[in-house]
Amino acid sequence: MPSRIRVLDSANRTMQRLGYLKPLCALVNATETSNLETLGKRLIERVIKRVRISPPFDAQTRAYVKNRLTDRLYHDLRKAVLESANGQAVHMEIQDVYLADANLPSRTGKLVEANWRRYPYLGTSLELIKKGTYSALTRSLVLLAVTPEAELRAFQDADRSHNPFRISDAQAAILLYCLVDNDADVLQPFFAGLLSQTSASFDEREAGNLLPDIFRQIDKQFRNRAITAEERSRLALLVKAAASIDKWKTKSYTGGGARQEAATVRLEPFCDLGFFTKPDRDRFEYRTTDRLRNWLARWQQAGGIDDFLRDRFFAALAASHGWPARLVDDEQATTALTAAGEDLKSSLGYSPIVDVALLAATRLLTEQRLVLEIGRATELLKALQKRDPAFVRFTVDRMGTMAYVKFLKPAPEAAK
Repeated sequence: MPSRIRVLDSANRTMQRLGYLKPLCALVNATETSNLETLGKRLIERVIKRVRISPPFDAQTRAYVKNRLTDRLYHDLRKAVLESANGQAVHMEIQDVYLADANLPSRTGKLVEANWRRYPYLGTSLELIKKGTYSALTRSLVLLAVTPEAELRAFQDADRSHNPFRISDAQAAILLYCLVDNDADVLQPFFAGLLSQTSASFDEREAGNLLPDIFRQIDKQFRNRAITAEERSRLALLVKAAASIDKWKTKSYTGGGARQEAATVRLEPFCDLGFFTKPDRDRFEYRTTDRLRNWLARWQQAGGIDDFLRDRFFAALAASHGWPARLVDDEQATTALTAAGEDLKSSLGYSPIVDVALLAATRLLTEQRLVLEIGRATELLKALQKRDPAFVRFTVDRMGTMAYVKFLKPAPEAAK
């Protein structure tokens, strides 16, 4: 039985590129607490900063300006870039410089200043940011631990060689874990439905049409269980969203609405992760990939989502990439866990066990092609504590489950 309802709290179409989560996590870690207005506006200030671009303008910049910056607001910029007869330099938003990258799987998702209020919600929905106080959760540090400083500085000074919208293998592993951990009840049937379609490609409207039945099935699955008042309210919102999407099925396409919002947040980020491709990077048309098919097959074989995340996530990730990975040995795992604990520890020296295991396992797989599952990491830490109580210490949550870990020295005593 699932431990909780796993559905995104906010299905906000406007947060499409996962790369925006990098500066967002950096911002919340710069202060102890914040609020929605401060965080949203600071993110916008960072990404709409204008930088000077001198001619000659490369083909990717010209293509992006031609196809994406079509509003009258960009009349002078378009003329300067597309005609470039006078050789003048132009000033572009720094996010446009990076979205123009020909190597990105999608060029949509530019953030708009007027919508600043909407953008932090993906961070809270993925449990990178704490709701209410808009302060950093430890999982934001996990993402930042695999994000080079150069990518964060790239929002201060344009640096195309460190484009923050490119998602590395390590970043993809962590973000995929966050997405599955918080939206699994929708994603598994949604992906299965997309893979079963007979057409070569589909658009966001066709994908969105799958969601009402999925939302109603989730409500049916959980409504008679003993769940919290907050979760019951979430179920009511799902039923409401299903009815709203059904209404949009008979309306002409406007580029917005409940159907598009609910679908796009489950499509565009997965382009960054290699689960979908786009025949035209400027349009909302998609094709599934073998990586998605391989990934979903292993997820479905695992049974419950809790078991999958605990015991099979990283093996499935390796298989979906075709990486020749092997199981890590205890010594290698201990070294990686200790290093992750050092990177994530609080002022008191503790860090969440799952986050420590997530960072250690990500590094082992993406750097050494070694598989460590979170469940095995937890059991290994228990065994090490019994062997050498002076090496590691735990705290438990109110249910008696191990929750936090503190490493007391660099390595345990050797086994006798």
